[in-house]
Amino acid sequence: MKAIKGELQALKKLQKQFVQEKNKLEKQAFEQKKQSALAQGKVPPLSQDDIQLFHQTLRGVTPLADTNRIDKKAAPLKNPEFYRAKREQAEGEPHLLMPKRTKAPATRPVKPSHIQPQDEYTYLAEGIGKDVLSKLKQLVWPIEATLDLHGATLEQATIRFDRFVTTCFEHNVKCFMIIHGKGYGSKDGKTVLKQRVISWLRDLDQIAAFIPAPENMGGEGALIILGKGS
Repeated sequence: MKAIKGELQALKKLQKQFVQEKNKLEKQAFEQKKQSALAQGKVPPLSQDDIQLFHQTLRGVTPLADTNRIDKKAAPLKNPEFYRAKREQAEGEPHLLMPKRTKAPATRPVKPSHIQPQDEYTYLAEGIGKDVLSKLKQLVWPIEATLDLHGATLEQATIRFDRFVTTCFEHNVKCFMIIHGKGYGSKDGKTVLKQRVISWLRDLDQIAAFIPAPENMGGEGALIILGKGS
């Protein structure tokens, strides 16, 4: 009996060693797979401990019944080219949403009837009621966005102007303001940016009108612009 008992103990010991060796080899194999996946930029496999922990976490969880719910898909972008361009700009791509017009004059002649005689910086697009100008002065439409071009070079102002007005049009911003300054910091005190901004605005079909801002909002150093909207 003692001999049989001794043989059983030896067998159990061998079995224990076998299990330990098997677990060791499995861990080594798993670690090799994990390192290989990480080296290739792939998601590493789950270990047996992770799998067991996951199953333990799900104990007592009851699946939801089918509610016949329809998953709502995101609405397609109405202007995907615009968002693609913005992404390229964020990534450093030298991409403009509008062509550069740094040296371009106004391409649309402004009729005398569209400008108040006492103010050459007031604009009213053709077909827009004259009461719009008085409403702009009264700030009937709240200013929803502002672009400050103080200290910008002509090249910088061109890029920032294009991005700003394009964003306003894309998001249906009705009324916005552009601060171009009074030219005190420029050579000979000439308002270079002011003339350019006015020229660019007159060249856009989406602009309904614009006027100089009230004194408490920048006066002749800024413009309040009204878009035609959708």
